[in-house]
Amino acid sequence: NGWVQSYGSRCVKPPLIFGDVSRPRAMTVAWSCYAQSRTEKLMKGMLTGPVTILNWSFVRDDIARSEVAKQIAVAISDEVNDLQTAGIKIIQVDEAAFKEGYPLRSEKVKIYEKWALESFKIAVSSAEAATQIHTHMCYSDFNDIIHTIEAMDADVISIETARSGNRLLKIFKEADYRQEVGPGIYDIHSPRVPSVEEMVEQIKALQEVLPQQQLWINPDCGLKTRKWDEVKPSLQNMVAAVKIVLSEVNS
Repeated sequence: NGWVQSYGSRCVKPPLIFGDVSRPRAMTVAWSCYAQSRTEKLMKGMLTGPVTILNWSFVRDDIARSEVAKQIAVAISDEVNDLQTAGIKIIQVDEAAFKEGYPLRSEKVKIYEKWALESFKIAVSSAEAATQIHTHMCYSDFNDIIHTIEAMDADVISIETARSGNRLLKIFKEADYRQEVGPGIYDIHSPRVPSVEEMVEQIKALQEVLPQQQLWINPDCGLKTRKWDEVKPSLQNMVAAVKIVLSEVNS
């Protein structure tokens, strides 16, 4: 009936892309604006990137995948523009499955990187200089794609690091990565609520790799698979941990 296993017991019904992609109306603007109206803090708009949508869909085969990706990217670019026009200052274009699409044959890698990178840049091309663009990648071996990540030119990239220590983060340091990085400090795939003390130690370990000014503190990934009684205390503990570390730095 269309269900595909994602991981463990989690399943998904991938989209079917059977014709040209268009965006007849805004998709996330109303809810993003509502969320922004409930807080004085900056609210981040959240969009899935063109390469990830492509890699997680059943895609038409009568035209090149690269062309489908660019069609999706144009639609996302319109959404980015509508979000910033509505006052959303930070927009994340998620490329969780960017690495998943890499060809097995090495001679095809450069071709994939070229159109995948072009698609991401089209998706964020409508962003004004004052709009901060974020992206996110799931667990990957970044060694061989770090320069492609740099070329994406996102202001901030969030990565999953809670289960790998600082190994992934060190790749960014070794590459002299100049943009900002949001390494996840707790594993959202587990129902366990990490303590404040545990997250303080995680943050301090991150500061040993990259300077504080380059770091964003966040969970590993999205929280949709977690229950509210797991999410709220975890986020509260994370914020408390950040405040403790900042107070120590500023004292």
